Amino acid sequence: MARETCKKILKKICAEAGKRESSPFCMEVRRHIESCPDCRIQAASLRGTLELYWCLERKEVPPDVSARLRKALNLGNDQDRPTSS
Repeated sequence: MARETCKKILKKICAEAGKRESSPFCMEVRRHIESCPDCRIQAASLRGTLELYWCLERKEVPPDVSARLRKALNLGNDQDRPTSS
């Protein structure tokens, strides 16, 4: 698969996160991952990371660490972050 297609799909994943598995978007992502060896490896790595994450005890991240991480990931400031219920 062309590298640009992979980048496009990744941007779409980030923009559309939270959709139902049966949504057209999720089906498109699934088809791409099945046909792209590079994305299949990335998806497997992400799946493993998420499994480890959900096993961890939840702790509050210090505000300075959160701000530095958001800056490094170019995610904007903490005010843009949705609040948890």
